[in-house]
Amino acid sequence: MTAIALELDRKLQTLDASTAASVERLVLDALELADQRKKSTASAWPDGFWSQIRDDFGTEGFERPPQGEFEKRETW
Repeated sequence: MTAIALELDRKLQTLDASTAASVERLVLDALELADQRKKSTASAWPDGFWSQIRDDFGTEGFERPPQGEFEKRETW
């Protein structure tokens, strides 16, 4: 058990049943919120998507063609 789990367990034992239930609900809500945040930051791409894209290109290199000259403008 972690230190916070031990502290929570000790605290719950000292509280009346109604207050302990409220604290437990708060902790469960916090855990659910953490899970939701974790899911929202997960990649929207399916597992292996980028590996498949890389494999589809094989060993073909990428080259950026010349972009031409940058337009020169008068200074004001």
